[in-house]
Amino acid sequence: MDLGTVRAIPSLRERKKAKTRAALIEASQRLFARQGYTGTTLEDISAEVDITTQTLLRYFDSKAQLALAPLAGHLGEIERFLQDENRTVDTLSAWRRYLQREAEEATNPSESTIATYVANLRAYDAWTDKDPLLVARLSGVERELQEILAKALARDAGVGSDDLHSTLVAALLVAGRRTIWDRWLARSCDTDSLVDDQLAVVDYAVGSRRFRAE
Repeated sequence: MDLGTVRAIPSLRERKKAKTRAALIEASQRLFARQGYTGTTLEDISAEVDITTQTLLRYFDSKAQLALAPLAGHLGEIERFLQDENRTVDTLSAWRRYLQREAEEATNPSESTIATYVANLRAYDAWTDKDPLLVARLSGVERELQEILAKALARDAGVGSDDLHSTLVAALLVAGRRTIWDRWLARSCDTDSLVDDQLAVVDYAVGSRRFRAE
């Protein structure tokens, strides 16, 4: 995801770590879809990537964290960008750009692992909704994302971080993103609509001129 920030070129070690992390996420999602969450062990996931369980735990501290990694993966990057006092892109423009690139990557994967990941996402709800811990953790991830967006929106508008309007708009943006994704995954068709529908939610949420992106 590129939100307009300048990045240093990653080192070989960083690239290897990123590759291993991506492989763990892809393998775990595939196994969860095939065997179920409770039926899949960390040992199973480690074996798929040909590493030890101890090595896996250097990347993810639990099976639950690994299960939610695809949904929480960009949270830190979004937070760092939106909290940067020197950013020149407003919050809603950054959010629209993020949604568009996320959707485009899902509908036209640049790598085979991403295509596999999208296919596994279609089975995600079938296994994650059965585990109370995962449901609670997912709610926590979405609540954190909502708080990040609310604070950034309030800052753009020049109001306090506890501004109610900012909080409500952020809640709608986060809930809308999840709803559109769920609907698209369930339908398994009309891939172009994923981008349009995600951006339509943003347009709906920002009916107030105060938050309208340029």
